[in-house]
Amino acid sequence: MKESGKFCPICKNKNSSEAAVCRHCGAPLNTESHLYATTRNTDIKINYSEKPKELDIDEAIIPSNGMAVYFEGTTKPVEIIKHPEFVIGRKVVATSEAFLDLSDFDGFKMGLSRRHAMIKRTDSGYEIIDLSSTNGTWLNDERLVPYSTYPLASGSRLRLSRIRLVVYYRIASEEKEN
Repeated sequence: MKESGKFCPICKNKNSSEAAVCRHCGAPLNTESHLYATTRNTDIKINYSEKPKELDIDEAIIPSNGMAVYFEGTTKPVEIIKHPEFVIGRKVVATSEAFLDLSDFDGFKMGLSRRHAMIKRTDSGYEIIDLSSTNGTWLNDERLVPYSTYPLASGSRLRLSRIRLVVYYRIASEEKEN
């Protein structure tokens, strides 16, 4: 499923699908650069051969129709999110949108873009969209194509550049069935 609207290749904000220039920063939107991966830090050396450990998490803290985001290998969530749509990145200016700001976790040093990825709630769970991040987004070791949507299962492992996260969520309809 393709995302409606256009994302600015410069500031990564969403615009209407008819827009020729970004309403946020004025950059032209009629560029094909968003079709290609833009990894710049190819000298990053990371050994990911070790299988991630299963987390012993407290499922009671995961809100209904919400998400708990963990750094891989930890048992305390970085954030509990109840918003139906939020951006993960480095928040550099005040904004009213829901935002998971990883600046305080060395986001810049770890290669995280200002607007790296977006997670949106759907009727059946969540989906993730890479916002043409500089150093890429991976879902369970598969690199995402910028601006394409991917289903995000509870327990999925995300890699945003060199930051590794695990997401857990509950959907209200699942609770009624149990």
